[in-house]
Amino acid sequence: MSIFVNINLKKMITVLKRVPKSIFLLISIVSFVFILPLLKYPRLTELFNAIAYSFMLLSVFSIIDKKTRFLKYMVVAASFLIWLMYFSSSQASSYVAFLFSVVVFTITTVVMVMQIVSSKTVTGKVIVETICGYLLIGVIFGFLNSVLLWINPGSIGIDSPKTMADIMYYSFITITTIGFGDISPVSPGAKSLSILFGVISQLYLTIIMALIIGKFLNSKSA
Repeated sequence: MSIFVNINLKKMITVLKRVPKSIFLLISIVSFVFILPLLKYPRLTELFNAIAYSFMLLSVFSIIDKKTRFLKYMVVAASFLIWLMYFSSSQASSYVAFLFSVVVFTITTVVMVMQIVSSKTVTGKVIVETICGYLLIGVIFGFLNSVLLWINPGSIGIDSPKTMADIMYYSFITITTIGFGDISPVSPGAKSLSILFGVISQLYLTIIMALIIGKFLNSKSA
C-alpha cells in the first residue's frame, strides 16, 4: 500500500512540475476579475477584493527571476499598501496602492512579453503568459479608471454606487471592443484613457498572436 502511495505521489509531483508557474497568476487574475462581481455582501466583497488582489500581486513572483529584483520589492510594497488601504479609510492610501499596482503589473506585462518573444517554441508557459498579459492590460486599465473616478467622480458614467466590479466590467468591455454603452467615458481624460487602452489591447493581440503563430509554424517545419 505504501509503495502504491509513493508511486502516486511521485506521479503527482512530476505532473505538478510540468504545470507552468504562471498558472498561479492566471488563477488569481480570474478570481479577481470574474468572481468579484458575484459577491453581494459589501464587507465580504471588500475582504475578498483585498485577498484576491494580494494573491494576484504575490503571484507575480511566479514569473519573475533574479534580474527583476526591483520588481520583487515593488510587489511587497504594493501588497502592504493593499492591506493598509483595506484597514484605513484614507483615500490617499488608495491612490498610492492602485498606482503602485499599476507600475507592478505594467512591468510584469513587459517581462512576460519579453519572455514570449525570446521563447523559441510555443509551450504551455508561453500560452498562459500570453493570456495573463492580456488580462493584466484590463486590470491596469481598471485601476487607472478607479484613480480617475476618485479624482473626478463624474468622469465615467456609472450609476452609484461605483464598485470595483463595475469598473473592471467597464474596463474589459472597452478593451474587448464590446462596448454595450451602459457604462461610458464622460470626461476628456476618461475618453483618452479608453482610446489608449483600446489601441494597446488590439496591438497586443495582433502582435503577440502573430509571434505565437510564427513560432508554432517554425517548430512544425523544423
